[in-house]
Amino acid sequence: MKKSGLCLAALFLAACANPPEERAPLGAAAIDAPANCAPPSSFGGFLFWMEPPAVPPGASLVLQPWFTPQPGVMEPVPGACLEGVAIAGPATLEADGRTVKINADAAPGAAVQVEGKVGDASLSGRILVYLAEAQPLVGKWAQAEEACTQAGAEPVRELIFHPDGTFALTWTPFEVYKDYWGTYTFEDGTLTLIPDGGNHIPADASFSGKVELDSDALKLSPAVFGSPARGSACAAPFAR
Repeated sequence: MKKSGLCLAALFLAACANPPEERAPLGAAAIDAPANCAPPSSFGGFLFWMEPPAVPPGASLVLQPWFTPQPGVMEPVPGACLEGVAIAGPATLEADGRTVKINADAAPGAAVQVEGKVGDASLSGRILVYLAEAQPLVGKWAQAEEACTQAGAEPVRELIFHPDGTFALTWTPFEVYKDYWGTYTFEDGTLTLIPDGGNHIPADASFSGKVELDSDALKLSPAVFGSPARGSACAAPFAR
């Protein structure tokens, strides 16, 4: 009788026990959790990019929103937060609502205007179209730090050519600072810079000269872009 009593007690406890909990598959919480689209700071704003991207005809670009709490600092925002995207220009918006497909027949120099929203905040930007064969200078160039410092000179750390015919040159980038900017032409191997604004426009610059361009190497005399505010100009080639 004692043995049967123990068995009955065990059955009673088993009947009263809680059923095993169903555990969610590993990683499911991260997949199902809603994106946090709130601004990470009370200062700053949302944007697509600091410099407009340059892409060839037929290319695709996935829009990535960012939040900048201060100039030069960018924090990624979940793509799911981007809504209401609208575009204008030689491109189409794919079904995912974030991928912009440039038309195959888009003309070099054309621009695609992009707008969207993250919560109540609006953001906009431009995508520029270019052909490398027709506009070989387009992109961001810089002189090698080591080569310039060994020569006791200050390197140009940002020389940006846009497909819309604009440029910007900076010796020491800081946040959104640039030394000078304007428009440019490149014909028959001659580069001509036409500054129309800046914080430091060198008085000793000729702003025009012959260029040697070999794939991703660019050689031009420092007399073309002039001297920095402090130090001397560097003669090292530029790399993209």
